[in-house]
Amino acid sequence: MNAFLDTLIWLANFPATFGYASVFIAAFSSFGLLMLAFRSGGASGPGDRLRQLRVERGLAPADDGPSRPDVLGLLRRWFFRIVALVVLSSGAIGLASLIFGPVTAGYIYEHGVQVTAEQVDHDYVRFTAEDGTAYTLPHSFFTPPSYPDDTSLAFADQPVVRYLPDHPQAYVLDTRASLDSAGEPVGD
Repeated sequence: MNAFLDTLIWLANFPATFGYASVFIAAFSSFGLLMLAFRSGGASGPGDRLRQLRVERGLAPADDGPSRPDVLGLLRRWFFRIVALVVLSSGAIGLASLIFGPVTAGYIYEHGVQVTAEQVDHDYVRFTAEDGTAYTLPHSFFTPPSYPDDTSLAFADQPVVRYLPDHPQAYVLDTRASLDSAGEPVGD
């Protein structure tokens, strides 16, 4: 169960880390996705609407045969419903992360492995995981992955990173364990 929850947090961490991009993408793509997801049935192909207009105007004979179910159209609509749900969920996670700070940070802080970061630039965090793999990951200014004090920017002399063991891309900067040049914790 913990590996499954770690994977869900890892997936939700992407829109939480990139809050502005997630909100922007969700805001502008949701209209088209919802239109495709809830398009009213009837027309199953590109020529069906033209055929329907010809029948209404008396230019073509009416087709009295039984209509077949539009399985492809139904599958297409369900596919776009799922995609719209994912996009709108990522927008909600991104918006909540912009307002309250990254919503996944608490879980990563509690269940993450602690290592000392090699470097924290303005845009990137570099650290080596327990298995020896070095990671250079983005550090967002607008939704900084800092916890428990999410208002402090953890540009410390000794930054400490906590990451999920199976998914090191999901990380937070530990503001209680990170020390500044005076040896004091960066956060409250």
